[in-house]
Amino acid sequence: MDRVAFELHKDEAVGAGLGRIVDEQLAGALGEVRGATPGKGADRAVHAVRKRFKRVRALLRLMRDELDAGVYERENEALRDAAGTLSDVRDATVLLETLKGLNGCVEEPAYLLARKRLLARRRAIQKRLGGQGVGLDGVAAAIEAARDRVGGWQVAQDGWGAVTGGLKKTYKDARAGFREADVGGEPELFHEWRKRTKALWHQLEVLEPIWPEVMKKLADEAHALADLLGEEHDLSVLREVLDAEALARAEAASPVREAVEARRAELGRRAKEMGERLFAERPGAFVKRLGKYWKAWRGSGAETVARCEAEEVPAPVEEVARAVEVSIMGLDERRTSNIEH
Repeated sequence: MDRVAFELHKDEAVGAGLGRIVDEQLAGALGEVRGATPGKGADRAVHAVRKRFKRVRALLRLMRDELDAGVYERENEALRDAAGTLSDVRDATVLLETLKGLNGCVEEPAYLLARKRLLARRRAIQKRLGGQGVGLDGVAAAIEAARDRVGGWQVAQDGWGAVTGGLKKTYKDARAGFREADVGGEPELFHEWRKRTKALWHQLEVLEPIWPEVMKKLADEAHALADLLGEEHDLSVLREVLDAEALARAEAASPVREAVEARRAELGRRAKEMGERLFAERPGAFVKRLGKYWKAWRGSGAETVARCEAEEVPAPVEEVARAVEVSIMGLDERRTSNIEH
């Protein structure tokens, strides 16, 4: 995925820039669909397309307040529905990968039985849907239609005002998700927090050029948190599927469940610690701070930077850098442990 293209340029109007990025992401998704090959190639394409759709939907949220009435709802629904046609087989594969991460944490017979049933479940889904490539033609048509509409989008404002409302709402929603999700609590609350945090991450990616040294580290922190929450969500879904299998067969709960809950609790604690840092500011203060970075970026060079410094714009580069380093190191250690198991 082209990271460089997923950011605003200093010399372009905000509406034009966001439209350009959306079109580039949709074009990339279309290329993934058309280049998909049967088997694992289709699975990789589905994964890549879903990631691009999430990026586009995050940008729609960023400029939601500035688009013409009904545009956000129409485009968000179209992309959500298109992605939904690709979800079942991919999600079944993710469950197998999640179970693999628990190998060594449960007795081998229980692990092998759970794996056998997940493989059977994936085969049944593939058979029901007609194969891994199912739905790709329809997704391609949906992407082409969406690209045709992007050129007609009108953004009411230019400059920082075009993204202020959307960014503030996304941060506010993610911060609320952090406060609502309790370790060991309802999986749905962690899932909502994850979705909101992932949208924030993508929005921060787009805004990275306003001060790369600060914004990249901020985006990386949101990314690391979204990954933790994503792993927690996959474990929650695995538990639900194993519980449903046991209930359907009138069996006791799978022994894998205990390992799932232990890992979920650990991830939940780490996510809450990261959230304390990422969501320390109130939404208004967060957006105001980034707005000053924007003014320095699009202002009159050194004079504007000096004015922002005189206003004591917070720039905790070292603190953010260390927080990201610690968080990502912990996530990497967990992933390495999963591989070793």
